[in-house]
This record gives sequence, C-alpha cells and structure tokens, in this order.
Amino acid sequence: MSKNIILIIGASADIGLDLINNIEEEALILAHYNSSKEELLKLSNTINNELVMLKANLLIEDEIVSMLDNIEFKYGTPNKIIHLAAPKFENIRFKDVSWNNFQIDIDISLKSLIIILNRFLPKLAKEKRGKVVCMLSSVILNVPPKALTQYTTVKYAILGLVKSLASEYSEKNIQINAISPSMVETKFLDNINEKFVELSAYSHPLKRNAIVNDITPIIKMLISAESDYINGINIPITGGSTF
Repeated sequence: MSKNIILIIGASADIGLDLINNIEEEALILAHYNSSKEELLKLSNTINNELVMLKANLLIEDEIVSMLDNIEFKYGTPNKIIHLAAPKFENIRFKDVSWNNFQIDIDISLKSLIIILNRFLPKLAKEKRGKVVCMLSSVILNVPPKALTQYTTVKYAILGLVKSLASEYSEKNIQINAISPSMVETKFLDNINEKFVELSAYSHPLKRNAIVNDITPIIKMLISAESDYINGINIPITGGSTF
C-alpha cells in the first residue's frame, strides 16, 4: 500500500490546525492556506509527519490548478482529501445580498472543491481507494436561521455534490462524506456579533457552543479505516441542538 497523502484545503484555520496536530497515522500532509502560514510553520516543528504548505487563493482558478499541478508533479495523488475552506461567516438579509456575495461563497466553498475532486477522483478510482470529507453546517439540517441565504444555499449544493459523487464512486472503494457542525467557536466567527454567539451558547442544551475538539475526532474517523463502510453520509455534530 502506498503511503497516505492527506490534502487539507483551508488547513491554516483552527479546525485544520487541530486536525494536523492530531493526525497519528504516518502520512505526508499537504496543507493549503490562502494568506497566512505562521501557525502552520509552528506546527511543522512539532508534529511527526512531514508537512508541506501550499498557497493558493481559492477565488482564482489558475492558482488552484497550479497548486494541483504542483501536488501531482512533486507528491502524487492525495488519497485523503479534507475540504474545510469557507469565506468568513456573515449575516446578510436576502434583500441586501448581491450576486458577488453568492459568487464568493460559490468559488471558495464549491467551485474549488469541484476542481480538486475532478482532478483526483478519477485517479483514485483506478487505485480503488480514497477518502473525502467536506465541511458543511447544521444550517442544512432543519429550518435555517435568517439572513444566511448565500451560506445556506452553497452548503446545500455541496451536500448534493457529496451524495452524488458518493454514489458514482461507491464501487471504487472511495468514501465521500460530510460533517455538519453547529456553531463552533473559532476565528471563523470574527464577523459575528458577540451577543449572537453568546445567545447561541445559552440556548444550546449543553449551554455551550461546539469547540474544535468536538469536530476533529469525527474528521479523523472519516479518513481512517473505521469509515470504510460509511459513504454518502452527512454527520450532524450539534450536541443535540436543532441548528
């Protein structure tokens, strides 16, 4: 069996960093970032696995393609792909949403994922192995909160992609799944009113929002052999909340 190559898109954010820090299997980790690699550099000196940092602006298709070309030329085909990238979380009512708001969400969250999987899934199908994990959100589990139209729409689109590809590649021993956490206290919430974050915690059955350590063990499971019989599933990580 070839060495595991793990590609993490959006690796420089809190969940990506924690995931890298807790990957126990021997692997080459390819960590994508958009602007800042300082935290990734710190990690590279503390983890046992080799960590390669890859810069690409997901809003620019040529940069994504160039990154994928570089990966294939230098390292080969990643057999485990985790897509965590998303634009900053913003509350915008539909009447104030522009097409540009939608386009940014589509390009970062959906288009980049499609380009990456379109490149690597056919190759993994020939190898008959592969794991893909996509980050969704609890907004698609029930009636979504107000003022999240573009965010919710794109998450539903990714869910459709996950289920469609899981079906298409199921006979190739490739498992494609997603997770849908409720509010996770990370830098992703920097644009959200602090009172809204506090209200979310107060109204939760456990009286707290999710933290990074609630999320990364599930991702680790989904890229491990423990998930070999799990495919096309969106796992809620909500602590019992309805959103």
